[in-house]
Amino acid sequence: MTRSTFRILGPAGIIERAALALAERARARREHRTTGAEDVPVRDIMTRSIVCAHPDLPVAALLGVMIGERLGCVPVVNEDDQPIGMVTKLDVVEHLVASPPPPDALVRDLMMPLAITLDDDASVAHAATLMAGEDMHHVMIVSGRRLVGIVSTMDVTRWIAEHGKPA
Repeated sequence: MTRSTFRILGPAGIIERAALALAERARARREHRTTGAEDVPVRDIMTRSIVCAHPDLPVAALLGVMIGERLGCVPVVNEDDQPIGMVTKLDVVEHLVASPPPPDALVRDLMMPLAITLDDDASVAHAATLMAGEDMHHVMIVSGRRLVGIVSTMDVTRWIAEHGKPA
């Protein structure tokens, strides 16, 4: 004979039912614990396969790559893969509006000569705060001094959409 799980809940049963519901919610939270953006390193959300440019690359070649690959930015690195700057779509548009670059223009003439980076163990929250505070859409990620990835506002947005807990 099987045991019935049917219970008649009177006044004492209401308390029992509430206690069971609270225990079930606590168990569900433990099983589906979400992690906040301050706990997740940017290495978990960064784009690892990035297109980089050297400062002596012709601007025409860079523009061809940016258009062909639909890139919003291209980090500029030295011979040791250390970031030394970045070229963004906005940089390109501003230069084209001001005056078309001469045919022999190089990336060093167009790039923002400032490398704003985060270590690969920085948090997603830190990256989001930096990008919002500096009004930037991309931040270069380094390990040591070597460029290992890039995080965009879209990467952060995707992470928030998937995990539902921005910070």
